[in-house]
Amino acid sequence: MMMGSRANQDAMGLIFDVQGHSVHDGPGTRTTVFLSGCPLHCVWCSNPEGLYRSPVVMHKLSRCQRCGNCLRSCPNGAVRVDNNILLHDREICAKCTSYNCLDTCYQEALELSGRYYSVDELMRIFQRDRQFWGSKGGVTFSGGEPLLQKEFIIEILKACKSSFIHTCVETTSCMDTDFFMEAMQYVDWAFTDIKHMDSGEHRRLTGVGNELILNNIRKLASASWNGVMVPRVPVIPGENDSPENMERTVRFIKDIGLDVVNLLPFHRLGESKYRQLGLTYAMADQSPPSDEAMRALQAMAESYGLYCFIGWETPF
Repeated sequence: MMMGSRANQDAMGLIFDVQGHSVHDGPGTRTTVFLSGCPLHCVWCSNPEGLYRSPVVMHKLSRCQRCGNCLRSCPNGAVRVDNNILLHDREICAKCTSYNCLDTCYQEALELSGRYYSVDELMRIFQRDRQFWGSKGGVTFSGGEPLLQKEFIIEILKACKSSFIHTCVETTSCMDTDFFMEAMQYVDWAFTDIKHMDSGEHRRLTGVGNELILNNIRKLASASWNGVMVPRVPVIPGENDSPENMERTVRFIKDIGLDVVNLLPFHRLGESKYRQLGLTYAMADQSPPSDEAMRALQAMAESYGLYCFIGWETPF
């Protein structure tokens, strides 16, 4: 393995998960790295722990024995009891750096999501995993928003390219355009979300408008870039799946010269994480789209000449 540069050794990234043998985050088998922090706050987000820009304590009620150890060990008074239930003041927790409660929770009901990795540390993981990737695999950077931690992501992408590792990002494309284009020089494959074509509705659902996102996607599509860009559309019934919005989305993709779209049906797999973070899940009563509805959207996209695939597995 090639040793990292001084910049590589100094750059640190806040990461909340590293998953080996992933087949859902790009072509082939991959190692997926989930970076913390995101400029969007989508109401259906399945990785709410990835919204934080610092480590965050998650509380698993199913394991909690209410022994009170965390209450007694917390130096900041962030834990209290209400009706025999332990509650954590998240504003106080966010300022903590000691995490004493983790060492005293013998049932492992408390877990710290997010820790800092160096570039060299991640590269050792990649070198370990690459024997399992096969000819199409590599590394995927997800999140959160993987391009939000600018210094770190540039250094780790450069290190991957120097080691001939195929790189993929799953991005919101919601960032400064110059940096977005710079980072893409080191990316082989990009999944980019298009959540709604109406900026007002996009803001209601994600907290930000879509002008910068669509501009970045359009600019990358017209650039002399050798990578593959696949727009992804999360399909949320009653929110962005209207015929008008879906056709506007498909026409936009077609008009900027792309020929593929990935439709992702809504799911509630991240619901338990909201409880662990003391948050309310706004989509708890939302149902996923039916298979029939997804096939109808696929047929519509294909009628515009796009190759459309449904779900997380990449078929090419």
